[in-house]
Amino acid sequence: MFAVSAAVLLALLFFVWSTQPAAALDPKCGILPDCTFDDFYGNEGACSGVWKCDNPSGVGLTESEGWPKGPSLTFAGAAPFERKVFQRVAVTPGKGYRFACPFCVVAINGIGSSDSQVNRRVGIDPFGGMDPNSPNIKWSNDFFGKGRFDDDVLQVSEYARADHITVVIWVNNPYGDKHVDVYVDTVGLFEDSGMPPIQITQPTVTPPPPPPTNPPTAQPTRVPPTDAPEPTAAPTDAPEPTVAPTDAPEPTAAPTDALEPTDAPTARPTRKIAQVEPGARPTRAPQSALPALFDNVGFLAILGCGGVVGAFVLIAAALFLLLRRR
Repeated sequence: MFAVSAAVLLALLFFVWSTQPAAALDPKCGILPDCTFDDFYGNEGACSGVWKCDNPSGVGLTESEGWPKGPSLTFAGAAPFERKVFQRVAVTPGKGYRFACPFCVVAINGIGSSDSQVNRRVGIDPFGGMDPNSPNIKWSNDFFGKGRFDDDVLQVSEYARADHITVVIWVNNPYGDKHVDVYVDTVGLFEDSGMPPIQITQPTVTPPPPPPTNPPTAQPTRVPPTDAPEPTAAPTDAPEPTVAPTDAPEPTAAPTDALEPTDAPTARPTRKIAQVEPGARPTRAPQSALPALFDNVGFLAILGCGGVVGAFVLIAAALFLLLRRR
């Protein structure tokens, strides 16, 4: 029993080991993951797996069509459309790669057509960008033929300029009065043996590092201009204290109103009040009381004079009586 179990285990290990290299070296796929579109529907539906779409509308799978078996990626519509499906693939920079589509069949109103106006192209972005409309994409020639061939008529080759490249499938349907289906299956990406490797310089592989060096230099240059005006602004405020001395002579006007002590503390503000309200007149009221005082003094003087005259009269009367007795 032990020998039988060991033999079965060794057979299983040999089967797994032998089938894995065969899948990795599948001549139909090359190094392209999911070249048969079996996993085109990811967790979020169509175009959510390794394959992406510029417009998911009208793009899906058809189980009954494909090569060597279904399903196949299908571009469908009863109106003119232009759609792209693409995938980013890890590669070796500097090597040449070939992207081919041996099964890109057209059906018009459900019938296969070998002569139509439906255009198909395949392309490679050597920098691995995720923009299917990028000007970096190198496209194959336009193809309007049958779309099923053994010599890879629909293909394009390009050097990898980075550690990833992006392969693109493009379909353009001009018909507005027919229902068009384009079935795509078993596309492949291969190293092109007819393209000797080239040297890829580092700046082309990593262009982003130069831009970050500019912001640090720009920031210090902006700080001095913003700080420079501040010191110059301070001297502009210096003339303001010089205005105060112009008002300093105004307190000297107070001595002119020295006769009115109540106006002296508010020399500057009271100038306006004195013009509008004659507040200086109440301070002159004590001057109008002086004549009354003189009147009282005159009255007292009259009384004094009368007293003096009376005294002289009494003295004269007394002297007269003394002289008469003698």
